[in-house]
Parts: sequence; C-alpha cells; structure tokens
Amino acid sequence: MTPAPFAWPAGKSCAAMISIIFDDGMDAVSKAPDLLQRSKSLSVWKYGAARGVERLCQAFAAADIRTSWFVPGSVASNHAELVRAVAGAGHEIESHGWLFERYDALPEREALTLLKRSRHVLGELSGRSPGGFRLPAGNWPHAFDAMLQEAGYLWSASLNGDDVPYPHASGLTEIPVHIELEDRPYFQFNFTPAFPKGQGRIPDYDGVLGNWIAEFDAYRKFGLCYVLQLRPEWTGTPGRIPILEALLRHISGFDDVWIATGAEIAAWHAANAVPTPAQHPINVYAAYRREHE
Repeated sequence: MTPAPFAWPAGKSCAAMISIIFDDGMDAVSKAPDLLQRSKSLSVWKYGAARGVERLCQAFAAADIRTSWFVPGSVASNHAELVRAVAGAGHEIESHGWLFERYDALPEREALTLLKRSRHVLGELSGRSPGGFRLPAGNWPHAFDAMLQEAGYLWSASLNGDDVPYPHASGLTEIPVHIELEDRPYFQFNFTPAFPKGQGRIPDYDGVLGNWIAEFDAYRKFGLCYVLQLRPEWTGTPGRIPILEALLRHISGFDDVWIATGAEIAAWHAANAVPTPAQHPINVYAAYRREHE
C-alpha cells in the first residue's frame, strides 16, 4: 500500500537533514579495545577531531546550513572547546550516549543514569539541552523510547524502518536513517585491525556523490525525509570535502526542499503527527514482542 504524502511545511515537498556523528573513534574501540594501545591505527579515527570537524564546519558555513551533531558525553568533555565552537557556529549538539555503551546490555537504572548524564554535560557545553538521541551501539531495547523520554529526550534518529518521521508508542519522534546515506560504508578503512574485515572500501568519489544525489532526488520525488550521516574522520579530508560541497549545492538548488535540523523536523512532526498504522515496522515489532513474551 502506498502511504499518503507526508505533510511538510507550506511550500516544501520534502526535508533534508545533515547530521554528523562525532564519536572520536569510540565505535572502533568498542570493537577492538586494543586500539587504545595502538597509536598508529587509532590516529585514523582521531583525525576527525584534529582536522575533520573544522573542515565540515567550514563547508556548512559556506553553504549556510545548520546541522545536527551526535556526540557522546565523554567525547564532548574531552573536546569541550571543539564542541563549544560547533555549537557557537549554530549547529545542534545532540546525544550519542555517554561512552558508546550498549543500552540493550545495561540495567535500566544504569542506562537511565548515563542518558541523563550525557544530556546534562552536552547541555552545559553547548548552552542548549539536547532533545535528540542516536543509539551508539547494539539493538534498540524494549520500551527504550519511554526511557529516553524519562531522561528528557524528545526524538531519536536511530532506527531504519521508514523514510519519514513517525511516533513511537510513547510519542517520542523517530527520524529514520539509512546505511546508504552514511559515509562510513564507503570510506572506513584500516589495515590492523581490519575495518572492514576482508575487503577494501575506498570507492570512486564521483560514485559516492552520484549515489547520494540519486538518493536525494528520489527522496524529493516522493516527498520523504533525507538524512545524511557524516563522520569528521571520513568526510573531513581534503579530497572528500568537495563531495559534500557538491551535494549541498545540489540540495540547496531546489526551493521546495526544507533543509532543517533534527530538532526542527522533530518539532514539526510532533505538531503534525498521525498515529503509525498497524502494519508499520515499529508496530509489527511490538506485536511480535507481545506474542513471544
């Protein structure tokens, strides 16, 4: 069944959100803890803080686009001045957990404490309490939307089961993301430990730009919510920044595209949301849980 067109602000036929995941290598360390003792390999991920963040901010300033940054609380503490500079440039600082933990493996009380701790620290550094959250690792825990709300969050950009925002049972807004609109599947590469295992990953840059533009054109055609996910260590290199610049020029060339932050999209959705239908993936999952409990 073809869903009804999503209602965007007047004059806009689709939305585009540019997001940045700044975890300073924590995703890699969570998979290979020995990286902390291997400075050469770890430096691949540390490049983001050293150079990539600044280049991304320069590209966004040139395009006059505000973005949403997902940052673990501990990373923000370690790079306080960098986070303040990003927030000072007009970008949103949102939560990516505290220490790249798996919330599906934590006791509820500990998980709630870390969610609140991250939100507090990020708010202190950025001058704005985060309302958004992106799951760092693992699976989405049962009833996690209600826990996020209890910790003070209003929306998430963690799940994949749609092309437009939708409400969880609790009312928490979900802004869906998709792997083909991330930079990591194209650019993450390291020899030892092997990321990815058993294969190279540095593709043709024109091909990456072509993929992202093709996806955007389709999202615009069907009135959807295009969410790009970048990491400073992968896109923030001298040769890859032009990919981003060209993509932003393409997106900005259409008057009917609402280029918005995650908080803006979530607020619009919360004010205009309709209940998710019974066959929506989030409801199918909930029904499956009930059936097997």
